[in-house]
Amino acid sequence: GEHFSVKGTTMQYENEYDLSNQYDRGLQAVEAKSSFITRVYTKLALSILALAGIEAAVFGIVGAEKILAFTESHLLAMGLVFLAMCVAGPFISNAVLASNPSRPTQYGLLAFNILIEATFLFPLLAVAGLYFGSALIWQACGLTASLFIALSAAVFVTRIDFSFLRSFLTFCGFAALILIAAALLFGFHLGMWFTIAVIFLACGYILYDTSVMMRYAEPDDDIICTINLFTSVMTLFFYILRLLMELNRN
Repeated sequence: GEHFSVKGTTMQYENEYDLSNQYDRGLQAVEAKSSFITRVYTKLALSILALAGIEAAVFGIVGAEKILAFTESHLLAMGLVFLAMCVAGPFISNAVLASNPSRPTQYGLLAFNILIEATFLFPLLAVAGLYFGSALIWQACGLTASLFIALSAAVFVTRIDFSFLRSFLTFCGFAALILIAAALLFGFHLGMWFTIAVIFLACGYILYDTSVMMRYAEPDDDIICTINLFTSVMTLFFYILRLLMELNRN
């Protein structure tokens, strides 16, 4: 009886020790994931600030009038360059990421994506600033930030895994590019409904990117997750601004 009592006590201590270890490991995992998410959102905020700095510097040096005049005189060429960058940008990014790049290379890829997005925005911001005023741009910024926060909160609160959207989003993305190419080549206007559809597409990508960041990303994937979220957020901003310009055209 005495031996049984000692053995039972030992087993109890072992069980308590195992539970304590499991708790510590779980706590460390939560802290690591929290630190990872913080790094991603910090880099995302800094990337957006860097893009804003580029836009402010270029508009301050060149001026919105000259940017708009250049765009209008080279409209088809600018559109084709825009389309080529839409296709080549993700292709280059995926090719670089497939080679298991170093941290400096990943930062270079992030800088490359910031420059691409800044280039996309030059003509649109020039039109918005000259014909609609800076208030409309700030309104688009506020709507983009509000939507991004709401979509991110939906992923964090509901814990739904939105990674199942990948195939659907990829298909819709290619369809959107085909429509843009057709509009450039045949000279028709895609209209408000296309803009609204791409806004929903960008929202879907934010849900997808946030889910991947939460569930599947490794600790060293913070820059990659930043690139994905940054691209989705800037696409959302681009088309929200376009929608506001369409609504305020009169």
